Amino acid sequence: MMGRRSFRGETLDEALSTACDGLAARLEEIQYDVLENAKGDQVEIEAAIDPVAVLGLFMSEMSRAGGLDITARLAVADDALEGELVGGDVGLLTASGGKGLDAYQYLCNRVLNKRLSDHLPVHLDSEGFKDRRALKLQEKAEAAADEALRKGAPVTLGPLTPAARREIHLALADDPGVETESEGDGFLKRIVIRPRRRR
Repeated sequence: MMGRRSFRGETLDEALSTACDGLAARLEEIQYDVLENAKGDQVEIEAAIDPVAVLGLFMSEMSRAGGLDITARLAVADDALEGELVGGDVGLLTASGGKGLDAYQYLCNRVLNKRLSDHLPVHLDSEGFKDRRALKLQEKAEAAADEALRKGAPVTLGPLTPAARREIHLALADDPGVETESEGDGFLKRIVIRPRRRR
């Protein structure tokens, strides 16, 4: 784990307390190992903030504060911190094309950005929702591209979350007939699909 630092104390509790102060973290948010080669009577530990613990605590506190039946099963993959969301209220996040799910994922990444200088990106999903959405967005993108070419004029989609916009851009990236551009400010933006300008 990155960012591991050494901390000492007369007892393990004291070393852990020093680590929490030094890392600006709660005990539940750190991962530590006791070192065998401590000098004198002191206990020495190596500790670092655990991103999975930080995320798990944040998500459980969010659900509790909102009175929501949503639980996250977190796992570390090669390229992301993956959260599978389950519970009776997950539908609130996946409604309206998953805007709530994307906003929650964005918030989770912001939380880790504030706490850690380097971490894997957070990807949240629920029962394959994002794969199903990607297929729908691909179909929507292709239909909009066909319409733009047929009319010879731009077609606008949205407003869309960053994750949904990415799917649209990717779906049409290799289409030689059209080009895409995001327009607007803030979290939700529109995508303009227009016939590609001849060079």
